[in-house]
Parts: sequence; structure tokens; C-alpha cells
Amino acid sequence: MMNHKKLTAAVLSIVTAATSLCAAVPVNAADSEAEQEFCPPISEIVNDSGLDIDYARALQYSLYFYDANMCGDTVEKESRLSWRGDCHTYDAHVPMIEWDGLTNKTSKGGTNLSASFMAKYKDVLDPDGDGTIDVAGGFHDAGDHVEFGMPENYTAATLGWGYYEYRDVYKKLKQDDHIETILRHFNDYLMKCTFLDESGTVIAHCYQVGDGNIDHAIWNSPEVDSMPRPAFFLTAEKPQTDYVVSACSSLAINYLNFKDTDPDYAEKSLKYAKALWKFANDNPKELSDNADGPGQFYGSDHWEDDYCWAAAWMYMATGDEKVFDDGAYKLFDYYAPSGWCYCWNDMWSGAALMWAIINQEHPELDMVQKIRDAQGKNQYVFEDFWDDDCLGKCLGTWQKKETKGGFAFLNQWGSCRYNTAMQMICLLYDKYHNDGKPSEWSEWAKKQMDYVLGKNDITYKEEPKYAVLAGKNGTHGPRAFVVGYNDTAVKNPHHRAASGLLMAEDPREQRHILWGALAGGPDGSDGHDDATKDWTENEVTIDYNACLPAASAGLYAVYGTEDMAITPDFPPADEKRVYGSGGEGGGTGYWVEAVAVDKPNLNGDGSGTTQISFKVLSGESNPSKKTSIRYFFNIKEMAKGIDGLGEVRELYDQSSTEDGEVGADGVLTGPFKYDKVPDTYYIEVTWDGYVIANSGKKYQFDLGMYYGDVWDPSNDWSYTDIKVGKSEDFFAVDDPPEQRTDYICVYDDGVLVGGIEPDGTKPAEKEPAKTTTTTKPVVTTTTTTKAVTVTSTSTTTAAPKVTTTVSEENEVKVTKAGDANCDGQVDMSDIVLIMQSLANPDKYGIKGSDKNHISDQGQANADVDKSSKGVTSNDALRIQEFLLGKVKSL
Repeated sequence: MMNHKKLTAAVLSIVTAATSLCAAVPVNAADSEAEQEFCPPISEIVNDSGLDIDYARALQYSLYFYDANMCGDTVEKESRLSWRGDCHTYDAHVPMIEWDGLTNKTSKGGTNLSASFMAKYKDVLDPDGDGTIDVAGGFHDAGDHVEFGMPENYTAATLGWGYYEYRDVYKKLKQDDHIETILRHFNDYLMKCTFLDESGTVIAHCYQVGDGNIDHAIWNSPEVDSMPRPAFFLTAEKPQTDYVVSACSSLAINYLNFKDTDPDYAEKSLKYAKALWKFANDNPKELSDNADGPGQFYGSDHWEDDYCWAAAWMYMATGDEKVFDDGAYKLFDYYAPSGWCYCWNDMWSGAALMWAIINQEHPELDMVQKIRDAQGKNQYVFEDFWDDDCLGKCLGTWQKKETKGGFAFLNQWGSCRYNTAMQMICLLYDKYHNDGKPSEWSEWAKKQMDYVLGKNDITYKEEPKYAVLAGKNGTHGPRAFVVGYNDTAVKNPHHRAASGLLMAEDPREQRHILWGALAGGPDGSDGHDDATKDWTENEVTIDYNACLPAASAGLYAVYGTEDMAITPDFPPADEKRVYGSGGEGGGTGYWVEAVAVDKPNLNGDGSGTTQISFKVLSGESNPSKKTSIRYFFNIKEMAKGIDGLGEVRELYDQSSTEDGEVGADGVLTGPFKYDKVPDTYYIEVTWDGYVIANSGKKYQFDLGMYYGDVWDPSNDWSYTDIKVGKSEDFFAVDDPPEQRTDYICVYDDGVLVGGIEPDGTKPAEKEPAKTTTTTKPVVTTTTTTKAVTVTSTSTTTAAPKVTTTVSEENEVKVTKAGDANCDGQVDMSDIVLIMQSLANPDKYGIKGSDKNHISDQGQANADVDKSSKGVTSNDALRIQEFLLGKVKSL
């Protein structure tokens, strides 16, 4: 039997949960009758410098995006974000079979290598002899989880370049340790993916893991991915030069960055860089086969720019002039730098800048004349890499791209990506060509960065159907494009892991802050759409962010002030924002979002069924593979008791429909007796060996009877506060109709981990894996009728404040003590109504908007605790004690 203190705690927890639900359940922004929670402003959860423009903060934040995109079995150890965990660990076991080419989950994975090649080089590809190839690690490309070679190699090299150029800034701002962790993760992966034989010759190099068509068909966190991820390799038979030399560049830069602090690691990086450079020159030079892996997602247009870029860094690392004689002089295009902008598909401005620096510091190389000789040009073609025929033309070209608002707009796909790359080139131009002093090049870069950080006037393009932000801040105003930078910053980047949502079209604000991510950016008319579904203007990728750290560091080096500072105690604790699972929400790690449809028998005999559609969500970085949910219902109205139940039927299991090939199957069982509360039963749906939480997969069932008894769901525990919708809600693909409920419980291998059981039992508290010192943010809630502000406590949940509703003495006589809903009986539904009326009086109080709100008569009946006047949580406790036999009368 439950003792009085435990029973009190149980009822208080239920009241607390009800209060939380009233204030914190987010819904479709278009639902005019429902409450919508908004995330707290950034200024309330961090203690930053308070400056509108702070290049130190921009540098600090920009690195954290890479913590969010780490992949492999070291993520939990290396990422500084508590909500990221190890993922795609099965990339360490890519089967040594030829990929079947299927672009759906029925694929068996494998590689693009031939069976004969894998057999010939099995000892190199599979040194441990387990029949698989290990290519786990690296970084997800974007909000998706493929690892595409060209942008990954470019990003690794660019981040390393920025650290090489502005190491003193990184060290001054104490960001050197963070960037070095990121650089090691990138370059360790490039070395792992480069397979050398005993002589040090490159046998194969893995340039891509995952298939874009398979990957882009889902929306969930990487930790729960189970999709097949084929691996793509280049070999001497298909050398694909751009992949090879771009990886080589990053490893050469990595050598330079670590040669003085970790010489052994640096030498290993250089060993692999040299091996890749030799491979590039020993084999025919050719453009990568875009159809073999990247497809329409990342089609490379040329390899010559990558080669010239790599030659520069190989010279910097080795001092060997021969790297230019291997063909670079003949390939260098001195007119190309201003033709586009430094990016993964056009390295010319970066290559030209490096050649300019090398030529300036090593005039004995006479690089300009050697280009003329190699290409058969005369001395009048161009005089220097800095002049207006080459690098010097860039600024004037880019200035002509400015919008009315002053933003240099090159292309709609990642406009901020190109803009920050321009900034980086301009700042390095002055560093080496103007003695490190700011000229118009640096001034222009500063103007552009200030725009990116919010010194702008943006037309807000959010639509109510797809973003709760629509209209919240008016039609236009400032917007920072670095997520989390300030209160105006982008909030809903197109990123699966950070969103915590189960579809990109979900309009709600996101569950995690994707600190430092550079959003795609504004359009050519200074407009922007801050909606999760927008993969153009709100996309985030590792290559989009690549130049932001260096540009921020460069601007701090030139324009930094004493007021500019990194944010202390950063990042703040992740609070699982908006619809998270902790504390007052009634669960510590899992919860359910559901919608119900009532199906009463049309002949009016009282029979009918309730249909439920639900999804399982979790705050865990690695959700369980042995998950079940229980739906609790009361049979008191059924004349035949549980024997009157005629319908317990699965309607739809999206997991088995879409992932049955990988063992997904939600198994419906029951009914089972719940012994702790009279007349209460439950049915259970179980997934064994499959991660259902955060998968986005719906499960739907039907419960009740079509004839022969009475079905009334209103007294069912799991029906409490559930959203009641329409049949078409079961098939919605956007504007998700499901809402959070804490009355459908979630279990991990039989242990309660989410929700509240009918007797008030809730999950045991557990210590978070990673902690920082911060309090939970303030949450502001709005409704169509009244604004409500709920202030969260810190990480320890206090008992809720007792709300008392006092009725006029002797105004209404009690008809049946405890019968709060006036149905002539005293049962759990009366307790639920009392909780609802206290937690949300606007909806369930005396004058509540809900049709089932408590009445004057119900309130009089509910006041059974004589120690105080009026209805309080003590009355709910007293009724529950009565139902459990603790007291004999009310």
C-alpha cells in the first residue's frame, strides 16, 4: 500500500504535470484555441558581452556547430553539446559487398568497389579480418547525415587555414583547444579513409558515406538512424583527382598546425598528405564522377583549382618547389579568382591568395614567370597575383553584388556562406598585402559581417503554417544569421538533430539551440524565412560555416575592442526546450505525442471505439531499442466489465510498413489489469530491437467495442487532456496534429521512463550525463484570450504552489461528496477534473472554455477536505485515498 507521503507526492506530481501541460504543450500555430509556447530570448539564458557586434562571440559560437555535426563513436567524448551522442557507429562495419544501388531502406549497403578489387586488397581494406570496412567518424554534411567528400574536405582545410592564419586570436580568446578538437576529428577521419599498403601507396580512399536519396527521405536525429549507408571509394582505376587533392590540402595544413605542439601527430598527417599527393600525380588527373556518390547534391565542376590549392599547401608543408612543377604552373588560371567566390566548388580565390603569399615571401621562385613559360604567355599577361587581373579584381566584383541593404549576395544557396568567404579573402588580402592594416578591403568585410550579425533590416517571410514565429516580431526588422548569437538570431535552422521535431514541416520552435550555425542567409531582396522546412534560406552545412570562424577571428584581430569577449559558462545547459521531457513535464527522458478520434456507434446504443494515433519522442541522445507504451483505460461504465471489450486492433504501424526489412514491428498486446487503481486496464505496444523514439513513425490503434456494451473514454486515464481530432488527422503529413500527453506512458524494457501512471507514479529522476551551471529559462506562453507567463525553477523541481478556489459558503449544497464531474459516481475522472480546474482555470474552472469544465455543483462536491475551505489539491488527495481504501468515507 502507498503511504501518505508517497500518495501526496503522487497527487502533487499529477497536479504539477497538469500545470505543465497547460502551459507547455506546443501545437499548430494556426490552432486559434490552443496555447503556444515560445522559447525564451537568448539574453535570458547566456551572459554574453551585451554588444550588438562582437567578433569574439561570433568566433566562439561558430565552432559549436561542428560539435552538433560530429559523427562516429567518439561523439559523446568529443562533442561539447550534451544532446549529441555517438551515431552511425555501424559505419565501422560496411559490408564488403557490391552496393546494389537501391536508394531506399531495402538496400543492403556495401561499397562501389568491385568484388574482385575487395578480394585482392582485403588485407588493406579489412585489416582485422571481420569482413567489413571501417569508415566511421567525420562530420555530417548538413541537417542531413550523409558525409559528402568535397564539402567535407573543403571544410576541414578551411577551418585549418583559419587557425593557421589567426592562431594568436584563437589562443587569446581561449578557443584553441576547441578548434584543435574539431581539426583532429576531421583529419583523423581523412586518414582513416585513406587505405595505404605496406609501402605507403594509396590503394583506396573513401570519399563518401551514405546516399543522399536514402538519407533525405527521413527526418530524425542521427543517433537513431538505421538506414543503409553505402561507402564510395576512389582507386587508381578511377582516381577522381579533386577528392584526392582536397583531402591532401587539409592534411598538409593539419601538419602545419600541429608540428610544434604534437610533432608525431603532425608527421602522421604529412605522411598521408604526401601519399595522396603522389597518388594524384601518379595517376591520370580527372574530374570526379559525380554520378558515383554525390549525384545531384554536390556535383564538382573542375579539379584544376583544387590541385593548385593543394600544391600551395604542399609547398608550405614541405618547402619542395617540385610540387608546382608537377603541373600546377600550367594549370593556374590567373583570371579565375574574381569569377565566383572561394567555396568547395571554386577554390580559385583561395588558391590565388596562397600563391600570392608564397610568391611574395619567396621571390626566388619567380612563380609569375614560370606560369607564363608553362602556358606560353608573354610578360604583358599579368604582373603579379595581387593585381587587378588576378586577386585584386575580387573586391570590386563582389561590391557590385550588394543588395539595397548592403549585403553581398552571390547566390540563393547559402548566401551567407559566400558572403563570409568573401570576408575571409578580403581580410587575408590586407594581412599580407597591406602590412596587416585595414584598407577598404577590411572595411568592406566588416560591413558585411555586421550585416550577418544583425545590423540589417530583414523582411520576415515566415508563414503561420510552417513557423510559430510568423508575425511575432512584425513584418521586418533586424535578424542575426548566426544561430544563438542574440535575441534576433535565426531560431529554426534546417537541421534534424537540433530541431527535435519529427518532420521539417512542423511549425514549432526547435528543441535545441544549434549554437553558431550560419543559416543559409537572406535572399537578393534582404528577405529571409526562418522556418525549419526552408532548406534554401535556412539550410546549415559544414561548408556554410567554414569561413565564419576565420572571418570573425580576422575582424577581431583588426577591429577587436576590450568590450568584445567570449561568453562564460558556455554553452548553457540544454533544457530540452519547448516540449522537452524533464522536470515538470512528467517524465525524465521519453514522452508521447498523440491525437484521438472518437467513433461512437451511430445507432446510439452507447457502444463505440476510440482511435489513437501517436509518436514516441525522447530527450535521450541514444534512445532505447526496447521501448513500449501503455494506454490506460477505465471499464467502470461497461456492464460486462473487461469482457465487454471487443476491439483491440492495430490500424497502422508506420515502423513496420517502412522499416519492416530491418526488423521494425510494433506489437500490440492486452488488455492487462492495472492493479493499483480500481477498474483500470491498459493495452501495450512494444518495439523490440528497433528505436521507435524520435523516428517520426506513427502507430495507430482502435480500442472499444462496436456493439454489446457501453464505451465512454472520458474516464480513461490516458484520454486525459488528449487532443481530440478528426479522422483526417491520422493521415496528416504536415502541420502535425499530435500533441504531447503525459498520460500515455513510455517504458524502457519494462521500466517507466516517461509519463504518469494512473496512481501517480512517474519515472525515477536520473542524473544528466553532462551538466553545466545554469537555471532553466523563463517560458512565455500566449493564448488567444489571455497571456500567461510561467517561470521555471532551476534544475530541482519544487512542490507546486497550491491554488485554492473558494465558493460562497452555503451557496450550493453537496449532492454527492467527491463527485466533481456530477456524473453520480466518484472515480478517477473526478480527480482529473479537480487537477484540471486548478491547473488551468481558464479552460476547466467555473467559467472555463471547455464544455466539461467544473461547475458550481461540481466544485461544491469536490470540496471534501475539511481542513481548508474551497477546492485544493488536498481534495484530489482525499478522493484518491478514498478510492484506494485509505479512508472509508468522504
